[in-house]
Amino acid sequence: MKIYIGGSRKLKQSAALKQVVKSILAGGNQITVGCATGADQQVIEACQSSISQCHVHAAFSENGNGSHSGSAVATVQAFCRAGGRVSWLAGGSLAVPLVARLMSRSLAGLRSANRAIFFEPGAGSLKVARAALKMSLPVTIICSAMSTPPILPAAATKITRSGITCWHYQPATQANLF
Repeated sequence: MKIYIGGSRKLKQSAALKQVVKSILAGGNQITVGCATGADQQVIEACQSSISQCHVHAAFSENGNGSHSGSAVATVQAFCRAGGRVSWLAGGSLAVPLVARLMSRSLAGLRSANRAIFFEPGAGSLKVARAALKMSLPVTIICSAMSTPPILPAAATKITRSGITCWHYQPATQANLF
């Protein structure tokens, strides 16, 4: 199984994220992730001992062109130097505006995933979560400060596992018409 993990660029060090990543990798699963600071950067760092199980989708080039203040350039470059798989300019060429490139990069990561997990998502991550649901991928939101689920185009179920509380969204399925 391949799992897309994303979330807030402002996410402080998260024990829950490390625990989830460790569990995913221990199960022999693959992780696909973006290139931002915060959640993405922590996922990349948590995958250092299982580098072959992680695929990074970068919105910038190998030399950092096209990055911005929320890009984890040095972390992604170090991951690549260590033998990790990185898709550079995964959101399109540098001619594509940054916001569009970031969303396209996230969509590239989702295309090969079977599900998506977001830690403390902001507006951008929630857009990616909506896209995941439209692609029929189950979505899990882990947000310790949230007493009610974010509004997404699916019903939310609150789940607590290993002390981590999350909201799980199952994509809508349409019954066969014939």
